[in-house]
Amino acid sequence: MSMKALEWAMYEVPAEMVKGALLRILLTLADHADTRGEGAFPSQKRLCALTGYSRRTIQNGLHDLEDAGLIVKGDQRLTEHYGRHRPIVWNLSMKDFRGAKTAPLENGESEAQHTTPQATLGAQLGAQKTAGRGAIRGATSLRPNLYKEESYIEPRESNAREAKTIGDWKPTPEHRALAARLGLDCEAEAAKFVDQALDQGTLSADWDARFRNWLRRGHELGITHTNTTGTGNSHQHTWKCRHTLQLLHRSEPDAICDALACTVATALNEGADPQTITRAVRDGDIGRLRDLTWEPA
Repeated sequence: MSMKALEWAMYEVPAEMVKGALLRILLTLADHADTRGEGAFPSQKRLCALTGYSRRTIQNGLHDLEDAGLIVKGDQRLTEHYGRHRPIVWNLSMKDFRGAKTAPLENGESEAQHTTPQATLGAQLGAQKTAGRGAIRGATSLRPNLYKEESYIEPRESNAREAKTIGDWKPTPEHRALAARLGLDCEAEAAKFVDQALDQGTLSADWDARFRNWLRRGHELGITHTNTTGTGNSHQHTWKCRHTLQLLHRSEPDAICDALACTVATALNEGADPQTITRAVRDGDIGRLRDLTWEPA
């Protein structure tokens, strides 16, 4: 889970570019990417499970996001070990795309927005020679659209100025109520949330909203601390339990009792942070996983 990638998807991408299903698909990809927005390779089956959309909606959504320049195909060698049915590796265009003001010129309309007055005058004079007055009226009719674009950008700049560090933020009663409904340990999740924000230097205009999303996403992915107070039940993680499979991006039919699955299950049983396990699995760092389960004699 990369807070930087999620922040980019939620706050830097113009809302009109990711309407409907596109926003949820983009957020899911960001949740699987690293801090640079690279190396996201959830399968279409997993995207369907996490978003609730059909496979066709997922396929169309990925195609639309790629056409919009928000995602590009990444290093496909990351999924070579999946065999024939390996998922596509996607990179988020976090460096190349920074919203409407700094996005590269891709079509005629955006070029018109950045055309100097001298160039515009030259275009109008050329149009007079070839098409007469009708061409001039057609060219000047584009002008109202320039101001509509600016009216949308200004609120985004205002939001950026209000972004602040997490400081002494604390969970609210609303957060505790939400955590109780989801069966989560609010205090444990808040501690992880604050530590990650401080570690990554994250800025946000609304930390309360960000933590609500943290709880919901963690509950969907099954990587949060569940609140077992008063239940008397403790779950014993195994190589094929749903928590282990989710961290390994495996489904029940694909469950394998290999060294990796057993190590992940052991780390979970010993209280290791699921996000640390996820990063170790993503990086292929088996040594780090074994360190999580090592105890001195």
